[in-house]
Amino acid sequence: MYTDSYTELLIKDKTAETDVERKALFLILSNDDLFGKVTHLYDFQEHSIKPDSLDNGEVDLSSSSRKLVMAAFNLFNGHYTADIFDTFAGLDDENFDLVIQAIKIRFNKDK
Repeated sequence: MYTDSYTELLIKDKTAETDVERKALFLILSNDDLFGKVTHLYDFQEHSIKPDSLDNGEVDLSSSSRKLVMAAFNLFNGHYTADIFDTFAGLDDENFDLVIQAIKIRFNKDK
């Protein structure tokens, strides 16, 4: 589940071991499609998400990738709505498991 892309994001951001919010975010953003678009979704200098990128046309996302980003942003700070049913409906098994693992990380249930 933990890929080289995930590790690369953690290193690039200098994410603290205890920062479960960013670890959950980066796990989802390490998805093959999203990893290539991560600089449109996260500002590594400011260490913050870029929610405007979802609506300003800066990044082109499929419907399932958009669901993943909304889930990632929600796990990061809780300010972005991610409906549970809508998020999981239509995800393939790999991305379903990815979101479940991110939830476990975020709530310290990754034991």
